[in-house]
Amino acid sequence: MIPVEDVIQNSKTSVAFTEIESSLQEMKGNITLILEDRQKNLSSLSDTKKKIESEILAIRQQINHHLDKIQDQFITELTSAVENSTQQIQSFLASVQENQREIDECIEDIVTIKKHATDLQTFLGIKVLENKLNETENTLSSWSNGELLAQTVVSYQLNNVLQNIYDEINTFGKTFVDSQACELTLHRRKEGQAQLMKGNFGPGSCGCSFENITLKLKTTINTTASNVSSCCILPCGKFVVANYDPSYLILFSPDGKIEKKIADIMPKIYDVACIDNDVVAVVSILTQNIKLVNLKSEKSFKTIHTSYPCCGITYSDGYLIVCSKNGQLQEIRLEDNKITDTGSDVVSFYIAALGNKLYSRKRESETIVCHNRNGDILWTFTDKTILKEPRGIAVDEHGNAIVAGVGSNNVIAISSDGTKHKMLLSENDLIKSPWPICYSSKLKILLVANEKDGHAYLYIVNHE
Repeated sequence: MIPVEDVIQNSKTSVAFTEIESSLQEMKGNITLILEDRQKNLSSLSDTKKKIESEILAIRQQINHHLDKIQDQFITELTSAVENSTQQIQSFLASVQENQREIDECIEDIVTIKKHATDLQTFLGIKVLENKLNETENTLSSWSNGELLAQTVVSYQLNNVLQNIYDEINTFGKTFVDSQACELTLHRRKEGQAQLMKGNFGPGSCGCSFENITLKLKTTINTTASNVSSCCILPCGKFVVANYDPSYLILFSPDGKIEKKIADIMPKIYDVACIDNDVVAVVSILTQNIKLVNLKSEKSFKTIHTSYPCCGITYSDGYLIVCSKNGQLQEIRLEDNKITDTGSDVVSFYIAALGNKLYSRKRESETIVCHNRNGDILWTFTDKTILKEPRGIAVDEHGNAIVAGVGSNNVIAISSDGTKHKMLLSENDLIKSPWPICYSSKLKILLVANEKDGHAYLYIVNHE
């Protein structure tokens, strides 16, 4: 037992008290930094809102100016058409009025002849009047048989785009809210030393480490396909594999058994995307359209025409996103088939989407690109010692890209910020020319298929 007086002596100058005081001051400083950071975020949100409103107003003014310009052109054309028709009618009216005066003169001559002319004068006058009458009748007949008495009508046909503007344009645009990794640097005292701690509050910060991603083989499938080009996983656990040439789809049960084969959809199927448990979207590198296929009826029930043939396709929140053969990414709203250009024009082949972020391969290179739907590139990954000839691309719920390398015979994961990578599957895992891959965030499973031998592998994905 130690006397209390000895324990509490010099407490104010003790190391523990000093450490607590320093830690509190440090914590106060961190809280101040956090408050300043959040205030900056609020200010940036307000500035961004003003910038977007200004851009929208500028676009609106451009549209109004353009509409005023084409309206003035239309009114000028209308005025010119009406004036030309008016001049023609007025010229004809002058001729009619001249004939009317001649007829009036003939009537006056008849009255004069009756009153004052002799029989000889009457006989001669009749001949003159008959000639004038015949001339007038011939003139009237030519008018009625020609176009001079045709009714002139002015009408107009409105541009179809203007007629359908209320139906076709239902929104001025889309607003995306994206969470990005926090770069705020906080201080933390630990074991008497000051250390730096970097906050990471973006995708993947839920306690799931990128380094801890592992795969466990669930099922090995012999697809019987000879030229596998794509695959997709349905929400119910079934999955679809597409063969390029000959072109067909194969529907598998969750345990990897073939349920049906669907052919005669389109030639050279390049990619397939899941819409729901019964519908998939299919594209071909040869045709300028997208086919929606009902897996139950085994029939295509809807065709969406595109400007160019498409390579990759994915589905996200009511929109199909396709890699056009000319390189420009496009969004198709399934509600009304409205097509808009989006993202970048440097990407090609397969495409994956997570919120506002798109993942794809850069055209004419072996670079994986992550960019938002406005086309701003967030990060790129190029390491030919790790990944050669990348093809299929998927993305997990934490923003990590999963890519198949057909030349390197492997599947790798790239971290959500593009700074790290991890080998998930190699040639030793029976992977041989892996081409298409698909990940289901709902079921936590990854499907990988070889291009040539028709073998596919279903893995359980663990992030813990």
